[in-house]
Order: sequence, then structure tokens, then C-alpha cells
Amino acid sequence: MIITEITEISINDDTEKMSTFQAAKMLGVSIRTVQQWMEKGLLNGCKTPGGHRRVNASEVRALAEKRQREKSPSKLVACKVLIIEDDPDICRLYEMMSKVWRTPTSIQFAHDGLQGLIAMGEFQPNFVIVDLNIPLVDGFHLIKTLSAQFNANTQRYCVVTGLGHDEIHKRGELPKNCPIFGKPIDFPELEKLIAKAYSEILQSQLTTQQAGLSNA
Repeated sequence: MIITEITEISINDDTEKMSTFQAAKMLGVSIRTVQQWMEKGLLNGCKTPGGHRRVNASEVRALAEKRQREKSPSKLVACKVLIIEDDPDICRLYEMMSKVWRTPTSIQFAHDGLQGLIAMGEFQPNFVIVDLNIPLVDGFHLIKTLSAQFNANTQRYCVVTGLGHDEIHKRGELPKNCPIFGKPIDFPELEKLIAKAYSEILQSQLTTQQAGLSNA
């Protein structure tokens, strides 16, 4: 594929060609950059009898797709789930149950509210499970932070608590439509929420990638 100079041949060659202007537009670079890539052998090309540069169209398309893949966000391999829970027995139960979920998950635990706030920034979770009754920073404050962080139209967090509805109402308001799970936890329903979040994120990534390719 690599050549050291541009061969001067007839444009009637069987290989489909395109002008350096067309190639530059498809690749999102300057015409001079395309010419330099041709001179360095990164793109195969030729010159017409009139002295105009032409480049192999198939190579330009392949390079454009490669550049777009490198710019596009990588596919989410697993849904990143942050669990803010201080009870070690419940944490072990989460670990056991997550192994049988159909949705691929990567779980990280925070055992108090402060750890939870730090983990939100460092781990960048896709879904967060919050126990309301936790040390240092209570779950009500964390839920308010999450409701501001995530899009209102997405379901990216839930509450798991031993508190009853009346006690929750007395201690503080939760965002509208915030899912609340009691203890013992309904793990099948919890997985449904996580699976929905995972599906929405994958679809968003696919839409972004397709938009990028159509604009290339």
C-alpha cells in the first residue's frame, strides 16, 4: 500500500478515484494534508495527464471510518452501578445477586455518604443505589445531588431503605417518581431498572455514533 511517490498514470484506471478536495471534505482535513498523506504513502494516488492529483476512493472511505471510530465513544461494556450502603451483609448480598443478573454490571460500593459523593465523581456511575440511613452525609442529600446530576427524563438512581413511607416523608422529600425499594430488596425489579438504564445508554451511544458517521 505504501508508495514513495505519486505515479503519473491515466485517470481511466479501473480503481475509483476522487479529487483531493473530495477526500479532504470526507476526512475533515485540509487539501494540503491530503496531499502530504499521499506524498508520504499514507494514501495511494496518481496524477492525471493534466497534473491533477487523484486518490483511491476506497482508501479514503476506510480512513474516514477509522478516524470516526477513534473519535466515537467506546461501547459501554457493563453498566457501572454505584451502591451506597453501610451494611456489609447487604453489600455481600448485592455482590451475590449481581452475578446472576442478565445485565452486565460493574459494581462499586461506598459505605458512607461522603465516600458516595467522591465515588460519583471518580467512578462516573450509570446507575446509583442509595440507602437513606447512612453515616456522614444522609441519603436524602445524595438523592438531591443525583436528581440534579442526571437528566430528569432518565431513571438513573433509586432508594433502598428500611424506613417506612411516613418516616421518609417526615425526614425529607425525595424527587418525584424516585423509585423506592424496601428491605428485603426485590432484586428482580431492581435489575429491571438497571437493565433499562443500560439499554438507554447503549442506544444513546449508537445514535451519537450514527450521527457522527452521517456527518463525516
